[in-house]
Amino acid sequence: MMNIRKIALGAGLMLSLFSCSDFIDIESPTVVRQDLYFKSQADFTAAVNGAYNGLRGYYTSFYQVAEIPSDNAQANGYTLGEAPMDQLTWISSTAAIQSRWTTSYSIIARCNAVDVRIGNFEMDNALKQQYLGEVRFIRALIYFNMLQLFGDVPLVTQEITSEAEAYSYGRTPVSQVYAQIITDLESAATLLPETYNAANLGRATKAAAQSLLGKVYVTNKQFEKAEPLLQQVVDSGKHKLLDKYADVFDINNKNNAEMVFAVQYLGGTGFAEGSNFSILFAPFGSGTQVTSGGQPQGANSGTLDLFNAFEAGDLRKAVSIELWPSADSMYYTKKFLDKPVASNEGKNDWPVMRYSDVLLLLSESMNENGKPTVALPYINQVRTRAGLPALTLSDQASLRNAIAKERRVELCFEGHRWFDLLRTGTMVQTMEAYKQKYLRSGGYLVENYEIAPHKALLPVPFRELSLNPALGQNNGY
Repeated sequence: MMNIRKIALGAGLMLSLFSCSDFIDIESPTVVRQDLYFKSQADFTAAVNGAYNGLRGYYTSFYQVAEIPSDNAQANGYTLGEAPMDQLTWISSTAAIQSRWTTSYSIIARCNAVDVRIGNFEMDNALKQQYLGEVRFIRALIYFNMLQLFGDVPLVTQEITSEAEAYSYGRTPVSQVYAQIITDLESAATLLPETYNAANLGRATKAAAQSLLGKVYVTNKQFEKAEPLLQQVVDSGKHKLLDKYADVFDINNKNNAEMVFAVQYLGGTGFAEGSNFSILFAPFGSGTQVTSGGQPQGANSGTLDLFNAFEAGDLRKAVSIELWPSADSMYYTKKFLDKPVASNEGKNDWPVMRYSDVLLLLSESMNENGKPTVALPYINQVRTRAGLPALTLSDQASLRNAIAKERRVELCFEGHRWFDLLRTGTMVQTMEAYKQKYLRSGGYLVENYEIAPHKALLPVPFRELSLNPALGQNNGY
């Protein structure tokens, strides 16, 4: 079995095998047709690895839709291309929105091909079950993100074999897509192993599927279902908080006990299989003082508001956000520090879900289930690791606010803040308060922010509507 972090030579093949526009496979003399490809167990191994490979490009720019629109991060004078996402002035032709839709369905297509074809194929049964669990986990993860960003989206779980078939898909109601996500994750939790050998670290596990399903339930305010599921992850003992926050992000400590699921990048190979986060997020003009191997971009720049959100004595602050001493007063995160030899050769993985996220979701579920005192130990585990005093709150509303604040500082720059604002229904009030607070005293062009309830969803991309008008547009666009 190939290690999913060592698939450089297969990446080009997989991209050609599953080359698609939206979810349409275009015939080409240079493309191997899928119906002629799946002839051996090795073919399915490569196909599953191809689904993981799709996550790497997907999460390279995930911060643009998950952090930049929030009060955690902002565009700046060097990242003007991110201004529409920062100021909520996006339109249906904004590049970050189009690429999010297209890349999502490309990954879904890869998962569907395996899911549809592997069932009747004669191969090692344990491996077959694992592969089914892996692609269903990945498909659920992508659809979960899609629903939070776009609302109703086309639900595709089969291979699409013609252009006409592709255009037959309209947008499926959110409730139905969530039903499929839950089905996929319940299946994945049954099929996936609890652990892997060293050669296969980074693949989705049973705990990853349970944790993601717990988060799906929290997002849907089904706290009574989320609590026992997240408790199972905690009780399993498969994951734990590391003693030092900085060690969680150390490139020499990848796939540590706190990482429930992370997208894998393999830097230093010379094949551009690595990540680019260290160069992308380093302050513009910092030269080689922060990173190496390329021009620092100053993207995903932090805000003064986030910098000030950390309590005095919080040990996470020195790792999470730093002020670059320059006329630009640029804040940047140190979670992705590396010294790669070139662009796309970084060793940083992208942490999709950490154990601290599980603890905070469990605390939130217990609190929303009317048990604030029972919920306290789980948020306090996170705070104790950060060097902060334990909370002694006993009322639900106060603990709710404390959990939201704790999630903001614990998980900053990891792609959670915007989704947290959306699922808690606090996006408009939070962003409006942020705009007013920094209207005259900082914050990059906050006077241009266009904050409105309909911005809780992104527009359906212009290109998709042009190809398939039946999709319809979200309200307000």
